[in-house]
Amino acid sequence: MSPEAINTLLYRPLKSGVKFKHLMPFSDCSSVLLANGDTKVAIENMAMWSIKYKHHTKLLAEKKFKQHSFNNLSKELHSFLYHHFQYKLDGYEQKLRSPACSWSTRSEGIDCKSYSIFASTVLLNLGVSHYLRRIIANQGEDYSHVYVVVPKNQKTQNLKDGYYTIDGTVKFTEEVDHYKKDDVFVTPRSNYTLNGAISAALSNSAGKVITVVTDILIKGLLNELFGCDDAAYEAPIVQLKLKRDLLEPLTRKLNNLGHAISINNAVRVEHIFNSVLKEVDLGIAHLRNETAYSQRDECIAQTLATALKYAEKVKKAVDIFYVNFKNNYSHFNIREFHGKANVNERTLYFVVENNSNPVTGEYRFIKIEREKNEYGIEPVFGFEVNHLKWIANNVSYLKNTYKDGREKQYKKEITPLLDKAIKLREKYEIGGEMLYYFEQPIQSKMNDVWLNFDDKYSEFLKEKASKNYQANEIAFAAYQARYTKEIEEDRLAKKRKKDKMQLSIGLAVAAALLFAINPEKE
Repeated sequence: MSPEAINTLLYRPLKSGVKFKHLMPFSDCSSVLLANGDTKVAIENMAMWSIKYKHHTKLLAEKKFKQHSFNNLSKELHSFLYHHFQYKLDGYEQKLRSPACSWSTRSEGIDCKSYSIFASTVLLNLGVSHYLRRIIANQGEDYSHVYVVVPKNQKTQNLKDGYYTIDGTVKFTEEVDHYKKDDVFVTPRSNYTLNGAISAALSNSAGKVITVVTDILIKGLLNELFGCDDAAYEAPIVQLKLKRDLLEPLTRKLNNLGHAISINNAVRVEHIFNSVLKEVDLGIAHLRNETAYSQRDECIAQTLATALKYAEKVKKAVDIFYVNFKNNYSHFNIREFHGKANVNERTLYFVVENNSNPVTGEYRFIKIEREKNEYGIEPVFGFEVNHLKWIANNVSYLKNTYKDGREKQYKKEITPLLDKAIKLREKYEIGGEMLYYFEQPIQSKMNDVWLNFDDKYSEFLKEKASKNYQANEIAFAAYQARYTKEIEEDRLAKKRKKDKMQLSIGLAVAAALLFAINPEKE
């Protein structure tokens, strides 16, 4: 079913909501996180987004929903969402709106993820634990829908004891049929709020560069490419590959980079930065060469020139993110080098195919050395240390810093995670892709465990994350304004050129008609 058909099917007349307007803050929707791809990609940020913006619904929760019993709460919240927010399926860009943004655009429509974030923030303000549930509707499909489930047993949060469903996209409160489910637990009764705020700030840093890159490719490049007769440059082919083979994999790399930064994983940060820098540098080198020497077809030459212009803008966005990282994470000693490689070593698509006239190009790579540990403790088990020494240092630090016995519970919780990491490293080559993807959730849990026991480290991370986030916001805001202006100037220049050409053709036609009507006599 097409997005338009789904929107039509789920359309509903809305209530005015005027009596709740004073309970919701104003929003210009500048706080919108984009996750390119499907619901499976976007949900990973939803819990953090709920934590970050729960203050948006604080007054609404107190004035509208606090009066209801727990048994009626989910039903009342579902009714409010269904009758006050229009449904509109997101397109390729998966938008995570803050509650204030959702309220401001409720007549235009929001997607299932923003319904769920809004509901989640209300529940958090009321002290109710819940799950964000994503589902696969039918076998062979991908995750395509998300909603909230509230355990009836708030002590154990065990869903086997029953639960309420809050899905603002549909009129009924029964859970939709599904083939497979996956839950993310959200609770107000833990240090998750603090962990989430830290992670959100770091994720938003990567999210900002992803937003800019998406704008450049989707709103910029794709709007200027009209395609050529050559099979490799037909518009549908180029558009498909730009999304599938450039935007999606580059987005995944940048999301993984944000995660690696959030847990101070120097080895992984170095690896992903090197991958991104090499891909972008070699892609542009190949594109420049092909643009300079391709004279076989005027349409192809113009396509390559346009692609190069926007590829340079993508490089600039990546460079801004890279420079801000170097400036704001000074505890990493970063050295930059240059190497040379055949451009066909890249995997990302830059309009020109990898095997088309490959040349040697220059690319950047970095080496990160932990010159100085600003905090003095490693919450995540690294590759360079002995595991016994690592856990002993952390236990000793907690014991000497807090003197309340918390180190015993820390050791109890961290030991199973440490054992899992050690077993994984016995199977896979250190630093390899397979190892990282298996160990990534373990590293995240290690970091979260430490945050639950070390209050000072939480403040340290928040300060670092906030500094980097603010630097990216300022730099990318200026860059977005500049390239938006350039795109508009290009559009106006092309319009003037087109108008001038049409005027010339019109004058020529008029002259020909005049000559036909009044031919000169010999």
